[in-house]
Amino acid sequence: MLAAALCATVGVGLIGPTAAHADPSASQLEHGMDSTWSKLEANGEKLKQNEDALAKNEKKSRELSKQIAPLKKKVDAMYKEVGTYAAAAYRGGNLSALNSMLKYGSPTTMLDQMATLDRMAADQHAKVARYESAKKKLDASKAKYDKLIASNKAQAKKLSAEKKKLKSDMDTMEKQWMKTAAARKNTGTQLPQMPYIPGPGGVAVRYAINHLGDPYVWATAGPNTFDCSGLTSASWAAAGVHMRAYTYSQYAAFPHVTRDQLQPGDLVFYNGGEHVAIYIGRYDGTSYVIHAPQPGEYVKVSTLDYPGSWYGAVRP
Repeated sequence: MLAAALCATVGVGLIGPTAAHADPSASQLEHGMDSTWSKLEANGEKLKQNEDALAKNEKKSRELSKQIAPLKKKVDAMYKEVGTYAAAAYRGGNLSALNSMLKYGSPTTMLDQMATLDRMAADQHAKVARYESAKKKLDASKAKYDKLIASNKAQAKKLSAEKKKLKSDMDTMEKQWMKTAAARKNTGTQLPQMPYIPGPGGVAVRYAINHLGDPYVWATAGPNTFDCSGLTSASWAAAGVHMRAYTYSQYAAFPHVTRDQLQPGDLVFYNGGEHVAIYIGRYDGTSYVIHAPQPGEYVKVSTLDYPGSWYGAVRP
């Protein structure tokens, strides 16, 4: 399935039942990894934006809850102040005249006390109405933010699932690409298990690895033979950065970096600047380079210090 998807991605039409199940080529895998990495970066940005929005909405919801709580408490207290009758009257329930007379003893007393209660109820009603109106507005605002929070959480779940799928696809393609790289002739140190390296440096590293086993021929820069500076210039040309195939000019052309600043794709120089290699990265405690060593040898992987004495490094 992955092979078919990759072929579709790069516009390769495979015909026949055998071709449909063919393993993707290194270039197809690289295209697929580049595309998936871009999607992962976009996914990560969306996750971050959604996370920020969720935090903002949750903060606003908490602030509104703090404002609503005292209003609710105030309204509840006012209902109690009105008393049983006033509260019942405010809520729409009136005592019958007969019950009122039985309770208060005489019509005059009843009317006086009911008038007082009516005034109290009316005054309290106005106060309660104001507080309840304010509370309803805050409730509506909080409901809006709670809805946004639910949407943020649903989006986070969706994006996390998408990220998991993309990482799984990337892991599969990385392993397949490493399989194609390991199948190439390598007379040097075993190629370490490497994750996808993004950016131009990654392009340069993958180009060089795809030429493992190609013979060293002085003053050549590909496509099938290389000297040391020819390999570095061709690898970086694949990433869109052009340089002379000459070690000393390469060393002078780009910003210098220290040994502890090395990143994949950096050019490492040895023996007074006479030899150059491409830094692959540090894996399981060991740093690696790839280079075209000398006549009679082939493009190969070495540990960082194997090609000779350290001279310096640059970043194209």
